[in-house]
Amino acid sequence: MDGGMVCVGSRSKDDGMNGTAHRYRVVEIFRSIDGEGRRAGMTAQFVRLAGCNLRCSYCDTAYALYGEKEKCVYTEMTADEIIRCLDNQPRRITLTGGEPLAHKGVYDLLRRFSSAGYEINVETNGAVPIAPLWEAGLRETVFCTVDYKLPSSGMERHMLMDNYLCLSAQDVVKFVVGDDGDIDPMLSLVHRMLLHYGSFESMPQIYIGAVWKQYDARRIVELMLDEPLLSGAHMQLQMHKFIWSPDDRGV
Repeated sequence: MDGGMVCVGSRSKDDGMNGTAHRYRVVEIFRSIDGEGRRAGMTAQFVRLAGCNLRCSYCDTAYALYGEKEKCVYTEMTADEIIRCLDNQPRRITLTGGEPLAHKGVYDLLRRFSSAGYEINVETNGAVPIAPLWEAGLRETVFCTVDYKLPSSGMERHMLMDNYLCLSAQDVVKFVVGDDGDIDPMLSLVHRMLLHYGSFESMPQIYIGAVWKQYDARRIVELMLDEPLLSGAHMQLQMHKFIWSPDDRGV
């Protein structure tokens, strides 16, 4: 099932959750490796949902956006249909977008993944509340990779600070640096999280990358060596863009 959206099941009348068949706008389902974050280099199954409430300057999944000026191609699927498209291995799912948490019924979908025995990484943009995930009882099988959109993205004003104060050490806060003006806001948030969580061991993991072909990743490494706040941070590269073409889909 590598290479994009290749599986569309027959329509079912009920997905078995609360008597309601939510339909999810699915752009693609594929197997690959996680290219970044705490599972970087590990195989996973990706479910990409359409639609996002942000428009970042460096967005590399514009094909998953839809709106007045965008023509996103997606398939409406129930949870049953999505699960039938998944393979038995690997037992890891990355739910991504777009912005997956903006989808109605997404907690039901995540419960279905959990019930099927998958470990789930939810990639979310920081502009949709995360706490309802934990209130829905999903903490044991779901971890979040939460972007903090720095000024160069043009979207920092949409970040919800409560999102960065409701995480645990299994979650990830991800920064993508586009220019030097992003450094101080990044350090400010890390400092605030450290004060809130009380120690580096208790706070979410910090991953830092550079906007592809825009910012020199070596400068991030130099910053991590010099800045005590980043002594436990992880440098990340978008691994999949080195293995395949940066414009390839379904990888």
